[in-house]
Amino acid sequence: MRGPCWTCRKRTIQCDQSRFPCAKCEKAGLECLDKRPLRWVKGVAIRGKMRGQGFDTNKSPLAQPRRKQLLPNAQKGWAMEAGPSPALPDPHISSVERFYIDYYEKRVCKLYILYDSDSNPFRKLLPYALEDVALQKSIVALAARHFANTGYSFDRIEANSSHRYEKAELSALQFKKQSIDALSRSLSHTESCKKDATLASILLLIFLDLLESGIDGWSLHIQGAKVIHQLLAELGSNGDTKVDHGQTATEIRQFITRQLFLIETLGTAFSSSTPVFESPVEGQESIHQESIVRSFLGCPEFILRAISFFSNQRALMESQRSTIDTIAMLELTEEFNCFEWASNFQQPEPSSTKEIDQLCMLSQAYKNAALLYGRHVLGPWTDTTRNDELVSQLLRLVETLKNNATLFKCLLWPTFMAGLGSQAQSQKDAVIGLLGSLWDSTNCLNVISASKILQDYWKKKEQTDTRIQGTTGIDELAYGWLLI
Repeated sequence: MRGPCWTCRKRTIQCDQSRFPCAKCEKAGLECLDKRPLRWVKGVAIRGKMRGQGFDTNKSPLAQPRRKQLLPNAQKGWAMEAGPSPALPDPHISSVERFYIDYYEKRVCKLYILYDSDSNPFRKLLPYALEDVALQKSIVALAARHFANTGYSFDRIEANSSHRYEKAELSALQFKKQSIDALSRSLSHTESCKKDATLASILLLIFLDLLESGIDGWSLHIQGAKVIHQLLAELGSNGDTKVDHGQTATEIRQFITRQLFLIETLGTAFSSSTPVFESPVEGQESIHQESIVRSFLGCPEFILRAISFFSNQRALMESQRSTIDTIAMLELTEEFNCFEWASNFQQPEPSSTKEIDQLCMLSQAYKNAALLYGRHVLGPWTDTTRNDELVSQLLRLVETLKNNATLFKCLLWPTFMAGLGSQAQSQKDAVIGLLGSLWDSTNCLNVISASKILQDYWKKKEQTDTRIQGTTGIDELAYGWLLI
């Protein structure tokens, strides 16, 4: 970078000029612009008396009144930092909705994908939102909730009394209700509804639940998604009748289905439900090859299926056959080659040795967490010494990845599993510290929920003076928490 970027100059802060994008823009989640961007505006001027006015051969030059468009006061601060970036140029979208759609595009989309890029599936949902009210309101509600959450802190759950955050809270609730109402109307006419857009709306409402707590309604949304998924399966490759069915639409549908599979797999790990969604993996791919467009948490496909297997075994652990099968799956999971998976992980650009090593650590974190979960399910037949080793290794992996914001944001579930297996106070303190860092990275309230669950769990163990293991410990957490 030859000089300070325009974004830092606009924010009146000193640019580090280390690379492009610069570290300060990347940390703030802003677009790093080398120079002031050009803006297309209506009218012949961007300031002065002629602002917003145009000429018409049949009308006076002053015939068109000036339209004064202002963002709410609660949003001006962020809008000045974000700069101009119209996401959905639709005159029917209010200025408030336009702000949150822009916020979704810049801040939220990259939160729910491992590597952000031009092919980010969440960003590709924006054109669909022009034609589907439920999807549009879901996007706005998700962005408003995330904006409101930035007013919370990890140690202080009470909402910030600032007017800007209070207004964002109200907007999030308002747009959530509008989204659910629109979704209800759409589902009442299943033959004509845009099923791909409906599935996308449900997925975003699940992520909205993560931002709110991680317990209230994600399982209900999954049940609704199963109905739509079944209808799509019956229709074969036809799907919607009013949207594109090219490669982009197919990729988005596969991405949504995979995310629903992932959510249900990790969600049912602490509930009594049985996963139903199947992950759409092409037959020619090995268990190691995975595409960037389908990666939300960076959890390898094989590890996800192992977690699903352990979850299904919980209700069957009294049988000897189930115990043998669980031990066999634990052995297979131990043999999973994380380095091979990381080396074959498909990325837009060739990976450096450092990137491969960090991906390997990410998959190793999920592998250790899956092994801990499987050993919890197996219960009294496990070696407690090995459990302690897995917890220590897992905490070291997560601590190391804390320096990589892109990968670290994906590690709530492994961190929570490390907390379940923690025995020493130093391990518990390390888990709480990591959860605090995850909150700073994501602003998802389910991180705070995870902290409260673990502290209640540890307190109960101390009161009973017993080492809770196996299905007893897992079942005591079986409230349907979604900790991803």
